Amino acid sequence: MAPRHGRATGRRSRHALAVALVSVAAAVVVTACGSSPSSSPRPSATPVASVAPGSATPVPGVTPLPAGSFTFDLPGGWKAVPVDGDHDALIATLSAQNPTFAESLGARLAALPDSATYFAFNASPSVVAKGDVVTLIVTEVALPLDVTLETFATTLKGDAEQLAEADLELRKILVTAGQAYSLAYAAPLLRPDGQEGALAVTQVFYVLPGRGYVMTFAAPPATANDYAQEIADIATSFTIKT
Repeated sequence: MAPRHGRATGRRSRHALAVALVSVAAAVVVTACGSSPSSSPRPSATPVASVAPGSATPVPGVTPLPAGSFTFDLPGGWKAVPVDGDHDALIATLSAQNPTFAESLGARLAALPDSATYFAFNASPSVVAKGDVVTLIVTEVALPLDVTLETFATTLKGDAEQLAEADLELRKILVTAGQAYSLAYAAPLLRPDGQEGALAVTQVFYVLPGRGYVMTFAAPPATANDYAQEIADIATSFTIKT
C-alpha cells in the first residue's frame, strides 16, 4: 500500500494537470472563436474555465518566475499585444484595413483566459488584407515538482485528442530554452450554417521546475503552410528570462 503522503502528492499532481488541461482547452477555444466573425467552437471534453496564472498549489522550495518571464524573436510583421487593457485603438486601426479581420482578432482578445500571459499575431498588411488571422497565445500553470515535461505533454496530448477527435503524435523538439514537445492538429469548428470547419493548431509544451508553458499557434487550414516556417521559428526562439 502506498504511503498516505504519496497519495496526497499524486492528488496534487493530478489537480495541477487538470488545471493545465483547462488552460489549454481555453486557449484553443479562444483561437477558434475568432476564426470567422460568427463561428463557434465545438465543445471539447474538458470544461473550459478561466484559471489564474500559477493558481495551482505553490511548490515548497521553488521560487516561481513571474508570469511572462520569457521572450520570442518575432519575425517582421508580427506584433505582440498586452493581454490586459484596452485594445480598441488596435482594433480600430485594423478595421480600416479589413473589418472582418479586426472583428475576428477582437473576439480572440476579448475571450483570452486569465491563464494567458502573452498574445501575438501576424499584423503584416498583406496578411491582414487576406483576412488570415494567425495568432500565438501562451498560457502558464504552476505544477508540482514531480510533473515532468513528458508527463505534462502526454497528459495535454490526451485532451487535444478529444478536441481533435483523432490520434495525435507528440514530437520532441529543441527550443532556445531547452527540450520541448510539439503537437499539430486540426481543431474542429461548427459554423452557423451547420457546416464543419477547422483551424490548424500547433502547440508547444515546455516545463521548468514548478511551472508549465503552453504555446498555442493557430492559422487558417487553407493557408497554414504559408505560415508554417515562421511559426516554427517563433516557437524555436522561446527563451526564459532569468
